[in-house]
Amino acid sequence: MREVYSNIFLIKEKGSFGAIKPPENIYVLAGSDGIIYDAGYGTKRAVKHFINELKEIERHFKINNKEFKLTRILVSHCHPDHFSGLNRIRKALGIKITLTKKSAEMIKDKESFIKTFETDAYKDYLRIRKKTSLKIVNFLRNIGSKIFYQRIFGVSYIDDPEEIIEENTEFSINGEIWKIFPTPGHAIDHISLYNEEKGILFSGDNILRSITTWLGPPNCDVAEYIKSIKTIQKLPNLKLILAAHGSPIENPNERITEILSHRKAREKQVLDIIYNNSENGISPKEIIRAIYPENSRFLHQVARGWVVLTIKLLESKDLIYRKDNKKKILFFPVINN
Repeated sequence: MREVYSNIFLIKEKGSFGAIKPPENIYVLAGSDGIIYDAGYGTKRAVKHFINELKEIERHFKINNKEFKLTRILVSHCHPDHFSGLNRIRKALGIKITLTKKSAEMIKDKESFIKTFETDAYKDYLRIRKKTSLKIVNFLRNIGSKIFYQRIFGVSYIDDPEEIIEENTEFSINGEIWKIFPTPGHAIDHISLYNEEKGILFSGDNILRSITTWLGPPNCDVAEYIKSIKTIQKLPNLKLILAAHGSPIENPNERITEILSHRKAREKQVLDIIYNNSENGISPKEIIRAIYPENSRFLHQVARGWVVLTIKLLESKDLIYRKDNKKKILFFPVINN
């Protein structure tokens, strides 16, 4: 547990399995009408750790004769590492679950959640597969996803949130007005939380201190992500970013500029590779190999997400076009004479 700003505490949950289950930040905005921001993992061990850390915060307040009361818990978006602990935390603390309409719809039951992340090989990953193999892949993915989410993340679903809010609204926390606003791109339901007077932004997964945000189908969009980052860049008085993973960001404008430059460089990199193969065209798999020639097949699969999203962005700008054959999709540059 760490106090990252006056009366704002960061509780870090340990991860495992590398990038599959990364360390997760849960924030407690403590006071007379406090909230918890993000719920972390829903395993018994994870929630027990969170509650124990929370008790330390409460003891700190009592020693200093300050009122400590948590009334609600709000999540930045409905990826498993952010919402899975909702139900167990609510039961342990007797607080209200607050969700946006989009988030509430996504996690109301197992079927809705799994459906949200179902993918189409051609549409989402730019692959051509036979119908029989596609059915087998989807069947195995659905079974694996259910086991994976429940055992690894401790996912539980919420069909009875106490409060449904708009994505763009104001929110009272400890007598102060905080702004909630949509920041899609990494997730379709992603929101951010900002207090202009303090200059503090809770960025969720959109802005991380030292690593780039994961982007991949089916619910990510590079254009939307860039738009969200530019929206954050324009926030008045932005001084501190508290991200869902990693340490606080005390140089927000510099970090935002780095992120936008990185995305621009990636876009140019993919476009240059397509131009360099303009005669015969190039497939997404070949583009990934050109970018990561020495890396493993696993990394290639992970990287396919941002690569295909970048390809789609270039298509939307009419900079490239595609041709399908029986085995793969090939991309060519649009060359204006």
